[in-house]
Amino acid sequence: MKVLSIDLDYFMSPTIELYNSLLYDKNPSVRWKKLFDNTHFKENHLIIDQSNLLFCFDVFLKALKNCDNVSFGYEHDAILYGIKNFSNIDLINIDHHDDVLGGDYANEMNYNRALSKEYDEVVKFEKVHEGNWISWLASHNKINSCVWIGSKNSLSKDRNYFNQKIMPNYTNVEKEEYKFENFDFDFIFVCLSPQYVPKNHWHYFKMFISTYEQFKEKDAIIINRKHEHEFRYSKLNDEILY
Repeated sequence: MKVLSIDLDYFMSPTIELYNSLLYDKNPSVRWKKLFDNTHFKENHLIIDQSNLLFCFDVFLKALKNCDNVSFGYEHDAILYGIKNFSNIDLINIDHHDDVLGGDYANEMNYNRALSKEYDEVVKFEKVHEGNWISWLASHNKINSCVWIGSKNSLSKDRNYFNQKIMPNYTNVEKEEYKFENFDFDFIFVCLSPQYVPKNHWHYFKMFISTYEQFKEKDAIIINRKHEHEFRYSKLNDEILY
């Protein structure tokens, strides 16, 4: 199964590392209010990379011609609603973050131990979120290959060595280095990642949705749920009832 995943935070590369872990909140509207109220940042400071946006849109249009299985989501772990039952997945992920691991414990302990702990919790407890959904696929032996097309300045590159232990066929490249063999995909997913894309750029997500609806002449499937919660409560449900 060939899967294309596009996270729009990819085009925030010029500025995203300035605020990436600053005043994070699970509610994106709260996060941006806190950021702008408590720092010197203003919305117009957080500019996008036009070439990265055009790259995403170009790949999306080319892939759309040959694929009818398309969905959109606000958070990246929502992709699992579409692909969790797939096997033998060849994944291309265009994203500022690797989404193999989120670095949940990076500030608490040795970096390698922190990554191991996060992955262990994905495996044992299915503790999955928008930053580590690829680990869940890998832990269930669903990944055949994974290509992460990342930003030049992404700090996630620091853990490529660990990601390759989880997935031997894992590759990290930049858009200038990668050549698509074709644009034939079995599934396409586009997400906004509103915690990482400021509100004044959210309209680009609507641009992708509108393009799909005009091109396919049908309403887009927009997933407004987090699969993180599905995993959490399904495990709880099993513990209590069964």
